[in-house]
Amino acid sequence: MTDDEAALGAVDPADEPGVSPGATVLAVRGVRKTFEAELAPVRALRGVDLEVAAGEFVAIMGPSGCGKSTLLNLVAGLEEPTEGRVTVAGRTALMFQEPALFPWLTAAGNVELALRLRG
Repeated sequence: MTDDEAALGAVDPADEPGVSPGATVLAVRGVRKTFEAELAPVRALRGVDLEVAAGEFVAIMGPSGCGKSTLLNLVAGLEEPTEGRVTVAGRTALMFQEPALFPWLTAAGNVELALRLRG
């Protein structure tokens, strides 16, 4: 890890307990996510497969509405897949582009969510 990366708070995978460099830290297998809607179900993800190794840098890109945020919510544990499996070794963190609260939670629920995700 460079000094610049350390200054930015980057995490060296070798520093994570039980994670060896090059080991798979994120596995998404056959993930589908469907949301129930008033008129018809909305298929946000259809059979997504992804594997990320320790130390890899991954960007998720695509047009609006293609499922990027849904995938990130699944990885962070905020949503459950309709089908398939998401496996994460170690910790996950989520940072929003703008400060926001989850509108379906109370103020206390928003605070508790962060605590629950950290165990």
